[in-house]
Amino acid sequence: MEGVPVIETKKDENGVLLQGDHAEAFAFVKEHLDFFEHYAKGGIKIEPAPAGLNTFAFDLNNNTIYINALFYEKLGLSEEKTIFATLHEIEHFLEKIALLNEEGGEKILERYIKKIKTSRAFSLMDNCVADIRENRTVVSKTNKGMKTLEEHTYKEVLFPETDLTHLPRHIQFCQALLREARVADEQCSVSPDVREKIDELRGVKGLMDIMTHPETPMSVRLKLQDKYVWPRVEALLTRDKEDKKKEESQNKNSETDRGKEGTQEKNNNTTQGEQKEKPEKGETNGDDPNTMFADDYREAEKKVPNAVPIEDIEKAFKEWKEEKNKNSPESIDQDYAEKLGVEKKDLQEYRRIVEALQTIVHPETNVGIIEELKNLFSRIIAKRLKEKLAPQYPVEEGDELVDPAQLVSDVKSGNLRPKVWEDTEIKEKKGDRFGEVEITLICDRSSSMNEGGGQKAVEQRNVAVLMMEVLKDFAELCDEEKRNVDTPLEVKSEVYSFAGSEEDRTPLKKMGKELGEAERIHVLKKLFDLPGSTTDFNCLEAISEGLNNETKEKIATGELKKIVFVLTDGGSDSASRVQQVLKQLRGSGIVVVGIGLTEAGRSAVTTYAPDAQVVYTMSDLPIVLGELLKEHLKNI
Repeated sequence: MEGVPVIETKKDENGVLLQGDHAEAFAFVKEHLDFFEHYAKGGIKIEPAPAGLNTFAFDLNNNTIYINALFYEKLGLSEEKTIFATLHEIEHFLEKIALLNEEGGEKILERYIKKIKTSRAFSLMDNCVADIRENRTVVSKTNKGMKTLEEHTYKEVLFPETDLTHLPRHIQFCQALLREARVADEQCSVSPDVREKIDELRGVKGLMDIMTHPETPMSVRLKLQDKYVWPRVEALLTRDKEDKKKEESQNKNSETDRGKEGTQEKNNNTTQGEQKEKPEKGETNGDDPNTMFADDYREAEKKVPNAVPIEDIEKAFKEWKEEKNKNSPESIDQDYAEKLGVEKKDLQEYRRIVEALQTIVHPETNVGIIEELKNLFSRIIAKRLKEKLAPQYPVEEGDELVDPAQLVSDVKSGNLRPKVWEDTEIKEKKGDRFGEVEITLICDRSSSMNEGGGQKAVEQRNVAVLMMEVLKDFAELCDEEKRNVDTPLEVKSEVYSFAGSEEDRTPLKKMGKELGEAERIHVLKKLFDLPGSTTDFNCLEAISEGLNNETKEKIATGELKKIVFVLTDGGSDSASRVQQVLKQLRGSGIVVVGIGLTEAGRSAVTTYAPDAQVVYTMSDLPIVLGELLKEHLKNI
């Protein structure tokens, strides 16, 4: 037999000494690497199998196939036939890579591996059909010489015999299908019912050509197999199982009484567990065909060998999934959420709302509401830029002569007050006195927010996110421009909610200029929980009680502007307490605006008068809040 030349000692590219079988495998790949790479056309990487790997292997993460030519040499293939077999394995690999690049391909490969592991009959059938496809592809990409080489492989090595009638029917069917497809001028001898099934399959017009065509995706091949090939294999397998059981029954009936007594005596000396572990020869361990035909499958698989065991394919697939999941958006979100200390679904919901807010456009200006607010913030900062010199030129009198030639010319012509001087003007660009802005949003977590399809709750969450996002950006902009403005501005914010509990008096987000992502997500998550009643006064009283003399003095002197927005969808549980605390807050110079949600919140107009309004259409709420922000921030 012509084999791969043996090299006793050889070093790999890293200088590592190679010996024995590993040296042979390495030498084969290096000798034919250019040909293999030309065949693969850069679609995959090709490497010699590392020491200890006695088969081929796939790495789906870096698209590398590892080749061990000795796997085929030990089956009796010559060097030329091993080259063909290697191209065959490359096609198996390319097929799986292409499948994973298809939409839904991951699930298909997952189901495929499970079927292969579950049923050796299915595995045999799949390997035979796949081999037809892979060999067709190899021949189509090379030349007629490869076709001749393939036929010799089947005739001389894998299937030298054509009489398959001694095999179980379902194995006859699979092997005859493969051999007759690749050695067209020879027909196998099979049982009549097997030939019937083969003829039925070939009678489906165009099926075999389409199913095994080089350009047919693996996903399509598997669908066609499942629909047309596997049912016929299953039907023959059912008959084989029946025959196997009859054979066992006949063997048992033909036993002599002495033989039975000997068997009984043996059983009496053996524990029940040992009997199960060591069944008598010929027993099938129930209806499991994997056990019933174990010896037959073992012999059949030698004729259609798997150079990459299914366990190794499964391992490669698992590693591919782990790498994919590690780099997937879902995995990245999960890692980031854990880092923030929030749940992934809450992080993703917050991001979804932010994206949706970007699309809200003011109907009158046709400008996005977020963009409008950012423009407002930029104008506020611009008004506070430091003093700068503004040149005025030309003037009749000034600080500096900038055009002597014009001066001489004008004087000679009788103009004694020529405009040839440049003056400078101190131009102030200051805003008002406010150096601090504090904005509070109070949200309604009463159960009635879920009424009417829950739209009120949805839009409240939207405006809460809108408020937090724009105030975060405003605070950051103020910090960035702190050195460039004459009067620095500091923006702080806080969020309260009322639900009829002591929690009403504790802010969901404390007053401060920091508004981290975890805080914002926490606020949003809380607004999904709507268990209570309209105890808005709790939040307002907590704000009032938190006012100290220093804060009141800043408000009075115009150093601090403090604004409170209250969202409510119904009458307060105590309108009198609300109005009492409003009197205190407004008396201290704090702006408090009540926003009634839908017709149900109409009472806010009275309770929060005179600064109150009703939003009847909930989808307008973000725009309304944006307008209120612009109105109360424009003069800071």
